[in-house]
Amino acid sequence: MTLRALILGANGQVGQALQRGAPRDTLFTAHDLNETNICDREAVSRAIDECRADVVINCAAYTRVDDAEKEKEAEAALAVNGVAPGLIAEAAAKAGARLIHLSTDYVFDGRAHSPYPPDAQVAPINVYGTTKLEGERRVSAALPSSVIVRTAWVHSGTGVNFIKTVVRLLTEGKPMRVVDDQIGTPTRAAHLAEALWRIALNDSVAGVLHFTDAGVASWYDVAGAVLDTLQDRGRLGAGAILAPARTEHFPRPALRPQYSVLDKHASWAAIGYTPPQWREGVIASTMELLDA
Repeated sequence: MTLRALILGANGQVGQALQRGAPRDTLFTAHDLNETNICDREAVSRAIDECRADVVINCAAYTRVDDAEKEKEAEAALAVNGVAPGLIAEAAAKAGARLIHLSTDYVFDGRAHSPYPPDAQVAPINVYGTTKLEGERRVSAALPSSVIVRTAWVHSGTGVNFIKTVVRLLTEGKPMRVVDDQIGTPTRAAHLAEALWRIALNDSVAGVLHFTDAGVASWYDVAGAVLDTLQDRGRLGAGAILAPARTEHFPRPALRPQYSVLDKHASWAAIGYTPPQWREGVIASTMELLDA
């Protein structure tokens, strides 16, 4: 039986990866904001009905973490991250469709010293994380059978992400100072898309899952992997060096979790997919950016 899927947030890193990696036994419709305003209940219902979706994959989000600390931007973040997911869940429930909703490691405060399991206590420390948690709660309330997938540090060879910034600066020969005291796990969008499609094809999966690539890294480690890849390809600019720094050296409007490693082993088992180690994903995204 062919699975019909509606992808919301089609132009983002994960939305694009979902389209590139769609299994052959699926038919998908991909909408971004210009096709479907996820804050419009009727527009969402119409999109689900028109494509006769069996599953809706919502990877649309307000992701400007620092901007979200501003009053007017906080309202926009709440609308997209907090209220809209509830509307999508209600529309999916009405249509008899499943919902897979993408969330974030930022629902945690970062004070732990071991990986956060899916049932760990949530306590976001910035507006972005607070709005994403509100979205989780509204999804669960409207459609308890939904799947909420928390991920972290998403990257690819497209869109705006940390790796793209590092590649640009280091190929230009710019020195960089990068924080080494924020710990998490980079996640290649293609690997996350693979996990989401596996969930879409397995209707026995429900509840909160955690998914990132394997391993643990700091942002400095990630930049180091990019530097090594550039050096191997002969693309490292003259004068490009990396130096470690502390979070306090780069004050920003939004606080970041110091430690946001997710415990994902049970989720990997439920999905039937163990992704590669984070460094492999970072190298792949770096190569994509170099070849673009």
